Amino acid sequence: MPSRYLFHLWRRVTRPPDRLSVERRRSFEIMAEIYLLALCLQIFIAPVLYLLGYSVMGHLNLVCVLAYAVALRLHRHLWVALALGVKLGAFLLLLIYGALVLGSDSGVVYCLLFAEVELMLADLRRRTKLLLTAGLATLALGLADLPRLNSPPLGFEAHLLENFVLVAVFVMLCMVILRMLTITDRHEYRYRRDAMHDSLTLVLNRRAIFDKASAYWRQQTAFAMILVDADHFKEINDNFGHTAGDAVLHHLAGVLRDALRGEDDVGRVGGEEFLLLLPETSISEAVTVSERIRVRLARRPCQFGGQLMPVTLSMGIACADEGDKLQSIIELADRRLYAAKSAGRNQVVAEGHVESANSRNAGRLSRGVKDALQSEDG
Repeated sequence: MPSRYLFHLWRRVTRPPDRLSVERRRSFEIMAEIYLLALCLQIFIAPVLYLLGYSVMGHLNLVCVLAYAVALRLHRHLWVALALGVKLGAFLLLLIYGALVLGSDSGVVYCLLFAEVELMLADLRRRTKLLLTAGLATLALGLADLPRLNSPPLGFEAHLLENFVLVAVFVMLCMVILRMLTITDRHEYRYRRDAMHDSLTLVLNRRAIFDKASAYWRQQTAFAMILVDADHFKEINDNFGHTAGDAVLHHLAGVLRDALRGEDDVGRVGGEEFLLLLPETSISEAVTVSERIRVRLARRPCQFGGQLMPVTLSMGIACADEGDKLQSIIELADRRLYAAKSAGRNQVVAEGHVESANSRNAGRLSRGVKDALQSEDG
Protein backbone atom coordinates (compact mmCIF):
# COMPACT_ATOMS: atom_id res chain seq x y z
CA MET A 1 0.00 0.00 0.00
CA PRO A 2 2.75 2.56 0.85
CA SER A 3 4.57 1.67 -2.39
CA ARG A 4 1.41 2.34 -4.40
CA TYR A 5 0.97 5.68 -2.66
CA LEU A 6 4.60 6.61 -3.39
CA PHE A 7 4.19 5.60 -7.02
CA HIS A 8 1.11 7.79 -7.46
CA LEU A 9 2.89 10.65 -5.67
CA TRP A 10 5.89 10.24 -7.97
CA ARG A 11 3.70 10.25 -11.09
CA ARG A 12 1.79 13.27 -9.84
CA VAL A 13 4.97 15.28 -9.27
CA THR A 14 6.57 14.31 -12.60
CA ARG A 15 3.44 14.47 -14.80
CA PRO A 16 3.69 17.30 -17.37
CA PRO A 17 1.12 20.11 -17.02
CA ASP A 18 -1.78 19.97 -19.47
CA ARG A 19 -0.85 23.35 -20.95
CA LEU A 20 2.58 22.08 -22.01
CA SER A 21 2.93 21.34 -25.72
CA VAL A 22 3.25 17.71 -26.76
CA GLU A 23 6.82 18.00 -28.07
CA ARG A 24 8.07 19.33 -24.70
CA ARG A 25 6.37 16.80 -22.44
CA ARG A 26 9.06 14.13 -22.62
CA SER A 27 11.89 16.52 -21.71
CA PHE A 28 9.80 17.93 -18.85
CA GLU A 29 9.16 14.49 -17.39
CA ILE A 30 12.78 13.37 -17.72
CA MET A 31 14.11 16.47 -15.95
CA ALA A 32 11.47 16.24 -13.23
CA GLU A 33 12.56 12.68 -12.53
CA ILE A 34 16.22 13.73 -12.46
CA TYR A 35 15.42 16.36 -9.83
CA LEU A 36 13.53 13.80 -7.77
CA LEU A 37 16.22 11.15 -8.10
CA ALA A 38 18.94 13.64 -7.18
CA LEU A 39 16.91 14.84 -4.19
CA CYS A 40 16.50 11.26 -2.93
CA LEU A 41 20.21 10.57 -3.43
CA GLN A 42 21.27 13.71 -1.55
CA ILE A 43 18.99 12.77 1.35
CA PHE A 44 20.71 9.38 1.44
CA ILE A 45 24.23 10.89 1.26
CA ALA A 46 23.74 13.46 4.04
CA PRO A 47 24.00 11.00 7.00
CA VAL A 48 27.10 9.43 5.41
CA LEU A 49 28.85 12.79 5.30
CA TYR A 50 28.11 13.47 8.97
CA LEU A 51 29.22 9.97 9.98
CA LEU A 52 32.55 10.43 8.20
CA GLY A 53 33.12 13.75 9.95
CA TYR A 54 32.50 16.11 7.01
CA SER A 55 29.96 18.31 8.76
CA VAL A 56 30.35 21.32 6.44
CA MET A 57 29.80 19.11 3.40
CA GLY A 58 26.81 17.64 5.23
CA HIS A 59 25.37 21.13 5.68
CA LEU A 60 25.98 21.91 2.00
CA ASN A 61 24.33 18.61 1.12
CA LEU A 62 21.19 19.68 2.99
CA VAL A 63 21.32 22.97 1.10
CA CYS A 64 21.31 20.89 -2.09
CA VAL A 65 18.24 18.99 -0.90
CA LEU A 66 16.41 22.28 -0.35
CA ALA A 67 17.65 23.65 -3.68
CA TYR A 68 16.47 20.55 -5.56
CA ALA A 69 13.03 20.85 -3.99
CA VAL A 70 12.88 24.50 -5.07
CA ALA A 71 14.12 23.56 -8.55
CA LEU A 72 11.42 20.93 -8.88
CA ARG A 73 8.80 23.48 -7.88
CA LEU A 74 10.13 25.98 -10.43
CA HIS A 75 10.24 23.25 -13.07
CA ARG A 76 6.59 22.42 -12.51
CA HIS A 77 5.78 26.09 -13.13
CA LEU A 78 7.77 25.79 -16.39
CA TRP A 79 10.63 28.03 -15.21
CA VAL A 80 12.93 25.49 -16.85
CA ALA A 81 16.16 27.53 -17.10
CA LEU A 82 15.81 28.99 -13.60
CA ALA A 83 15.10 25.54 -12.13
CA LEU A 84 18.21 24.09 -13.76
CA GLY A 85 20.26 27.06 -12.60
CA VAL A 86 19.17 26.60 -8.97
CA LYS A 87 19.84 22.86 -9.10
CA LEU A 88 23.26 23.09 -10.76
CA GLY A 89 24.29 26.09 -8.66
CA ALA A 90 23.81 24.20 -5.39
CA PHE A 91 25.34 21.04 -6.82
CA LEU A 92 28.47 22.84 -8.09
CA LEU A 93 28.91 24.63 -4.76
CA LEU A 94 28.99 21.29 -2.97
CA LEU A 95 31.22 19.82 -5.66
CA ILE A 96 33.82 22.62 -5.54
CA TYR A 97 34.04 22.52 -1.75
CA GLY A 98 34.34 18.74 -1.84
CA ALA A 99 37.17 18.94 -4.39
CA LEU A 100 39.05 21.43 -2.19
CA VAL A 101 38.61 19.27 0.91
CA LEU A 102 39.37 15.89 -0.61
CA GLY A 103 42.20 17.07 -2.82
CA SER A 104 41.22 14.72 -5.65
CA ASP A 105 39.93 15.49 -9.15
CA SER A 106 38.59 12.08 -10.27
CA GLY A 107 35.27 12.34 -8.43
CA VAL A 108 34.87 15.94 -9.61
CA VAL A 109 35.21 14.90 -13.25
CA TYR A 110 32.51 12.25 -12.94
CA CYS A 111 30.17 14.63 -11.15
CA LEU A 112 30.71 17.29 -13.81
CA LEU A 113 29.97 14.70 -16.50
CA PHE A 114 26.66 13.97 -14.80
CA ALA A 115 25.95 17.71 -14.68
CA GLU A 116 26.64 17.76 -18.43
CA VAL A 117 24.10 14.95 -18.95
CA GLU A 118 21.50 17.01 -17.10
CA LEU A 119 22.36 20.03 -19.21
CA MET A 120 21.96 18.13 -22.49
CA LEU A 121 18.59 16.69 -21.45
CA ALA A 122 17.17 20.04 -20.33
CA ASP A 123 14.65 21.87 -22.52
CA LEU A 124 17.02 24.73 -23.38
CA ARG A 125 18.16 26.30 -26.61
CA ARG A 126 21.16 24.68 -28.29
CA ARG A 127 23.23 27.83 -28.01
CA THR A 128 22.57 28.00 -24.27
CA LYS A 129 23.60 24.37 -23.87
CA LEU A 130 26.86 24.95 -25.74
CA LEU A 131 27.72 28.02 -23.65
CA LEU A 132 27.01 26.21 -20.38
CA THR A 133 29.01 23.21 -21.58
CA ALA A 134 31.97 25.49 -22.17
CA GLY A 135 31.50 26.82 -18.65
CA LEU A 136 31.53 23.33 -17.14
CA ALA A 137 34.67 22.43 -19.08
CA THR A 138 36.39 25.60 -17.87
CA LEU A 139 35.36 24.80 -14.29
CA ALA A 140 36.79 21.28 -14.59
CA LEU A 141 40.12 22.65 -15.79
CA GLY A 142 40.14 25.34 -13.11
CA LEU A 143 39.55 22.89 -10.28
CA ALA A 144 42.69 21.00 -11.27
CA ASP A 145 44.84 24.06 -10.45
CA LEU A 146 43.14 25.18 -7.22
CA PRO A 147 45.04 24.82 -3.93
CA ARG A 148 43.73 22.12 -1.62
CA LEU A 149 42.45 22.70 1.89
CA ASN A 150 43.64 19.22 2.82
CA SER A 151 47.37 19.20 1.94
CA PRO A 152 48.33 15.92 3.71
CA PRO A 153 47.66 12.62 1.88
CA LEU A 154 44.07 11.52 1.85
CA GLY A 155 42.95 9.56 4.89
CA PHE A 156 40.75 6.50 5.01
CA GLU A 157 37.58 8.57 5.40
CA ALA A 158 38.43 10.72 2.38
CA HIS A 159 39.13 7.66 0.21
CA LEU A 160 35.90 6.08 1.39
CA LEU A 161 33.93 9.23 0.62
CA GLU A 162 35.52 9.58 -2.81
CA ASN A 163 34.65 5.99 -3.71
CA PHE A 164 31.15 6.46 -2.34
CA VAL A 165 30.65 9.54 -4.56
CA LEU A 166 31.88 7.67 -7.64
CA VAL A 167 29.47 4.80 -6.99
CA ALA A 168 26.62 7.26 -6.39
CA VAL A 169 27.33 9.03 -9.70
CA PHE A 170 27.32 5.73 -11.61
CA VAL A 171 24.08 4.67 -9.92
CA MET A 172 22.48 8.01 -10.81
CA LEU A 173 23.61 7.76 -14.43
CA CYS A 174 22.23 4.22 -14.66
CA MET A 175 18.89 5.23 -13.13
CA VAL A 176 18.57 8.33 -15.30
CA ILE A 177 19.25 6.37 -18.49
CA LEU A 178 16.79 3.62 -17.53
CA ARG A 179 14.10 6.13 -16.62
CA MET A 180 14.79 8.10 -19.80
CA LEU A 181 14.27 4.95 -21.88
CA THR A 182 11.07 4.13 -19.98
CA ILE A 183 9.69 7.64 -20.41
CA THR A 184 10.66 7.70 -24.10
CA ASP A 185 8.93 4.36 -24.73
CA ARG A 186 5.80 5.56 -22.92
CA HIS A 187 5.63 8.81 -24.89
CA GLU A 188 6.31 7.09 -28.21
CA TYR A 189 3.53 4.62 -27.45
CA ARG A 190 1.20 7.53 -26.62
CA TYR A 191 2.09 9.37 -29.84
CA ARG A 192 1.59 6.21 -31.88
CA ARG A 193 -1.72 5.49 -30.16
CA ASP A 194 -2.96 9.04 -30.78
CA ALA A 195 -1.87 8.88 -34.42
CA MET A 196 -3.73 5.61 -34.99
CA HIS A 197 -6.95 6.20 -33.04
CA ASP A 198 -10.00 8.36 -33.56
CA SER A 199 -10.11 10.95 -30.79
CA LEU A 200 -13.91 10.77 -30.32
CA THR A 201 -14.61 7.04 -30.36
CA LEU A 202 -11.11 5.81 -29.35
CA VAL A 203 -11.22 3.07 -32.01
CA LEU A 204 -8.73 2.94 -34.90
CA ASN A 205 -8.94 5.83 -37.31
CA ARG A 206 -9.51 5.54 -41.05
CA ARG A 207 -5.85 5.29 -42.01
CA ALA A 208 -4.98 2.75 -39.31
CA ILE A 209 -7.84 0.36 -40.09
CA PHE A 210 -7.06 0.47 -43.83
CA ASP A 211 -3.39 -0.21 -43.04
CA LYS A 212 -4.53 -3.27 -41.07
CA ALA A 213 -6.60 -4.46 -44.01
CA SER A 214 -3.67 -3.88 -46.39
CA ALA A 215 -1.38 -5.89 -44.11
CA TYR A 216 -3.83 -8.82 -44.07
CA TRP A 217 -4.08 -8.66 -47.84
CA ARG A 218 -0.31 -8.60 -48.39
CA GLN A 219 0.17 -11.50 -45.95
CA GLN A 220 -2.66 -13.43 -47.67
CA THR A 221 -4.47 -13.76 -44.36
CA ALA A 222 -8.10 -14.81 -44.67
CA PHE A 223 -10.44 -12.24 -43.16
CA ALA A 224 -13.99 -10.95 -43.17
CA MET A 225 -14.85 -7.29 -43.41
CA ILE A 226 -18.00 -5.69 -42.00
CA LEU A 227 -18.98 -2.15 -42.95
CA VAL A 228 -21.34 -0.66 -40.36
CA ASP A 229 -23.45 2.47 -40.76
CA ALA A 230 -25.72 4.08 -38.15
CA ASP A 231 -29.24 4.50 -39.55
CA HIS A 232 -30.82 7.97 -39.66
CA PHE A 233 -27.87 9.41 -37.75
CA LYS A 234 -28.42 12.86 -39.27
CA GLU A 235 -31.79 13.04 -37.51
CA ILE A 236 -30.06 12.64 -34.14
CA ASN A 237 -27.75 15.57 -34.87
CA ASP A 238 -30.64 17.67 -36.19
CA ASN A 239 -33.05 16.91 -33.33
CA PHE A 240 -30.72 16.64 -30.34
CA GLY A 241 -27.54 18.42 -31.38
CA HIS A 242 -24.03 17.31 -32.31
CA THR A 243 -23.09 16.66 -28.69
CA ALA A 244 -25.76 13.98 -28.54
CA GLY A 245 -24.53 12.64 -31.88
CA ASP A 246 -20.99 12.39 -30.48
CA ALA A 247 -22.32 10.49 -27.45
CA VAL A 248 -24.11 8.04 -29.75
CA LEU A 249 -20.95 7.45 -31.80
CA HIS A 250 -18.91 6.86 -28.65
CA HIS A 251 -21.54 4.40 -27.42
CA LEU A 252 -21.65 2.59 -30.77
CA ALA A 253 -17.87 2.19 -30.75
CA GLY A 254 -18.05 0.63 -27.30
CA VAL A 255 -20.74 -1.83 -28.37
CA LEU A 256 -18.70 -2.82 -31.42
CA ARG A 257 -15.52 -3.34 -29.39
CA ASP A 258 -17.30 -5.43 -26.77
CA ALA A 259 -18.77 -7.75 -29.40
CA LEU A 260 -15.40 -8.59 -31.00
CA ARG A 261 -12.59 -10.97 -30.15
CA GLY A 262 -9.18 -9.79 -29.01
CA GLU A 263 -7.64 -10.28 -32.47
CA ASP A 264 -10.44 -8.36 -34.26
CA ASP A 265 -10.22 -4.66 -35.08
CA VAL A 266 -12.71 -1.84 -35.43
CA GLY A 267 -12.09 1.56 -36.99
CA ARG A 268 -14.07 4.66 -37.77
CA VAL A 269 -13.93 5.36 -41.51
CA GLY A 270 -16.52 8.11 -41.86
CA GLY A 271 -18.91 10.29 -39.90
CA GLU A 272 -21.11 7.45 -38.65
CA GLU A 273 -19.44 4.58 -40.50
CA PHE A 274 -17.24 1.89 -38.97
CA LEU A 275 -15.17 -0.89 -40.49
CA LEU A 276 -14.67 -4.22 -38.68
CA LEU A 277 -11.83 -6.60 -39.60
CA LEU A 278 -12.17 -10.22 -38.46
CA PRO A 279 -9.14 -12.40 -39.33
CA GLU A 280 -9.68 -16.10 -40.05
CA THR A 281 -13.46 -15.59 -40.17
CA SER A 282 -15.95 -16.97 -42.66
CA ILE A 283 -19.03 -15.23 -44.03
CA SER A 284 -21.37 -17.20 -41.77
CA GLU A 285 -19.26 -16.39 -38.70
CA ALA A 286 -19.21 -12.70 -39.66
CA VAL A 287 -23.03 -12.77 -39.98
CA THR A 288 -23.22 -14.23 -36.46
CA VAL A 289 -21.01 -11.41 -35.16
CA SER A 290 -23.14 -8.79 -36.96
CA GLU A 291 -26.37 -10.15 -35.50
CA ARG A 292 -24.78 -10.23 -32.04
CA ILE A 293 -23.89 -6.56 -32.42
CA ARG A 294 -27.46 -5.66 -33.42
CA VAL A 295 -28.87 -7.57 -30.45
CA ARG A 296 -26.46 -5.97 -27.98
CA LEU A 297 -27.21 -2.50 -29.30
CA ALA A 298 -30.95 -3.13 -28.92
CA ARG A 299 -30.40 -4.21 -25.33
CA ARG A 300 -28.00 -1.36 -24.55
CA PRO A 301 -29.34 1.76 -26.29
CA CYS A 302 -27.40 4.97 -25.86
CA GLN A 303 -28.56 7.43 -23.22
CA PHE A 304 -27.76 11.12 -23.28
CA GLY A 305 -29.00 13.68 -20.79
CA GLY A 306 -31.36 11.12 -19.28
CA GLN A 307 -32.98 10.47 -22.65
CA LEU A 308 -32.75 7.31 -24.75
CA MET A 309 -31.12 7.66 -28.18
CA PRO A 310 -32.23 4.49 -29.97
CA VAL A 311 -30.26 3.83 -33.14
CA THR A 312 -30.05 0.84 -35.47
CA LEU A 313 -27.26 -0.39 -37.71
CA SER A 314 -27.05 -1.48 -41.33
CA MET A 315 -24.14 -3.75 -42.25
CA GLY A 316 -22.47 -5.10 -45.36
CA ILE A 317 -20.11 -8.07 -45.19
CA ALA A 318 -17.44 -9.28 -47.61
CA CYS A 319 -14.64 -11.84 -47.35
CA ALA A 320 -11.09 -11.71 -48.69
CA ASP A 321 -11.70 -14.57 -51.15
CA GLU A 322 -14.46 -12.66 -52.96
CA GLY A 323 -12.19 -10.39 -55.00
CA ASP A 324 -8.78 -10.08 -56.61
CA LYS A 325 -7.98 -6.70 -55.04
CA LEU A 326 -8.42 -5.29 -51.57
CA GLN A 327 -10.26 -2.30 -52.98
CA SER A 328 -12.75 -4.57 -54.72
CA ILE A 329 -13.44 -6.33 -51.38
CA ILE A 330 -14.12 -2.99 -49.68
CA GLU A 331 -16.33 -1.86 -52.55
CA LEU A 332 -18.26 -5.13 -52.35
CA ALA A 333 -18.87 -4.64 -48.63
CA ASP A 334 -19.94 -1.09 -49.41
CA ARG A 335 -22.45 -2.22 -52.04
CA ARG A 336 -23.91 -4.75 -49.61
CA LEU A 337 -24.15 -2.04 -46.96
CA TYR A 338 -26.04 0.13 -49.43
CA ALA A 339 -28.31 -2.83 -50.22
CA ALA A 340 -29.07 -3.24 -46.50
CA LYS A 341 -30.05 0.43 -46.31
CA SER A 342 -32.12 0.23 -49.47
CA ALA A 343 -33.98 -2.80 -48.09
CA GLY A 344 -35.20 -0.85 -45.08
CA ARG A 345 -32.12 -0.49 -42.84
CA ASN A 346 -31.37 -2.35 -39.58
CA GLN A 347 -30.26 -5.33 -41.65
CA VAL A 348 -27.18 -7.39 -42.51
CA VAL A 349 -26.38 -8.24 -46.16
CA ALA A 350 -23.62 -10.78 -46.75
CA GLU A 351 -24.24 -12.08 -50.27
CA GLY A 352 -25.02 -10.93 -53.79
CA HIS A 353 -24.18 -7.62 -55.53
CA VAL A 354 -20.86 -8.97 -56.82
CA GLU A 355 -21.58 -7.87 -60.42
CA SER A 356 -22.82 -4.34 -59.62
CA ALA A 357 -19.46 -2.60 -59.87
CA ASN A 358 -20.88 0.03 -62.24
CA SER A 359 -23.98 0.73 -60.23
CA ARG A 360 -24.76 4.44 -59.81
CA ASN A 361 -25.38 3.88 -56.14
CA ALA A 362 -22.18 1.91 -55.49
CA GLY A 363 -18.97 3.42 -54.20
CA ARG A 364 -20.41 5.76 -51.60
CA LEU A 365 -17.50 4.88 -49.34
CA SER A 366 -15.13 3.49 -51.94
CA ARG A 367 -14.37 6.92 -53.45
CA GLY A 368 -12.54 7.69 -50.26
CA VAL A 369 -11.09 4.20 -50.13
CA LYS A 370 -9.44 4.72 -53.52
CA ASP A 371 -7.44 7.62 -52.08
CA ALA A 372 -6.57 5.72 -48.91
CA LEU A 373 -5.32 2.68 -50.83
CA GLN A 374 -3.39 4.30 -53.68
CA SER A 375 -0.24 2.44 -52.79
CA GLU A 376 -2.12 -0.87 -52.75
CA ASP A 377 -3.40 -0.27 -56.28
CA GLY A 378 0.10 0.57 -57.48
